[in-house]
Amino acid sequence: MLHAKADDMFLFVQVVDAGSFSKVAQQLELTNSVVSKRIGRLEEALNMQLLYRSTRKLSLTDGGKTLYHKAKIAKEALQEAHDAVWGYSDSISGKIKITVPSVSARLTLTAAVTEFCRQYKEVTVEMMIDDRFVNLIEEGYDLAIRTGYLEDSSLLSRRLVDSHWVIVATPQYLKQQGVPESSNELKFHNCLTYKYDGAHPNQWQFFSPAGEYSETVQGNFIANDLNALYQAVLGGLGVAYLPRALVYDDLQSGKLRALLPDFTAKKVGIYAVYPKMRTPDTKLKLLIEHLRAAYLEKQERFKQT
Repeated sequence: MLHAKADDMFLFVQVVDAGSFSKVAQQLELTNSVVSKRIGRLEEALNMQLLYRSTRKLSLTDGGKTLYHKAKIAKEALQEAHDAVWGYSDSISGKIKITVPSVSARLTLTAAVTEFCRQYKEVTVEMMIDDRFVNLIEEGYDLAIRTGYLEDSSLLSRRLVDSHWVIVATPQYLKQQGVPESSNELKFHNCLTYKYDGAHPNQWQFFSPAGEYSETVQGNFIANDLNALYQAVLGGLGVAYLPRALVYDDLQSGKLRALLPDFTAKKVGIYAVYPKMRTPDTKLKLLIEHLRAAYLEKQERFKQT
């Protein structure tokens, strides 16, 4: 007589949450056939069909629904117990899979993660540099670094720092086109804009004595990649609103000049985001705080600009 294994029950929960055998196989670095065989083994041990399988989706039988809810509670309780005692271990080990945007990777995160791995030699960090909006749960990530507003209720977040933005252009461009003395004068300039999900690229934010307001700008270059805008503004194409961290060295060297510095109001939160399904363990907490410290240290430099 077969006995149902706890690991197979927890795998069943993962399959239901992901909605796919293949997604779970990718997350756990298994083959589809192994995942399928283990679910089949669980069904045989319980003498019960748990899933209806089709080419398009998986759906639960009545018995599958009951097992899913009970097994999910048990899986979460086991994870919480693991997390509660993890801190008592002298060694921090395991794997963390994170996704980070390219600009943050280049400016701060690669160096910070390198130092973290040097400090915690038993921890493996798999860092994927990707500017697309990654689905953490479906793609098996433990952590993402994201900027902007967070709306996904299935995720938890830790605010790391606020990224302050600045309007810049090359001295050569300004010599030819003139220096804007007010935000209203930007309508006479070629404004290079950043387009991403949820953003209004042609609305730039400013301070005034009456409060914050936005100015509508226009230009002949739009990109969803900050590095592309950075290269375009360095090439003298126009004026761009970019993170201060990205242009810090160029402001110091004189390659770029900050415009309307007393009136620029744009700032964007940078967050560490992780799945809500479980409490982050010690190694993940340590990495998040390490990255926050790295951001704050770099931000102190930028205040001198």
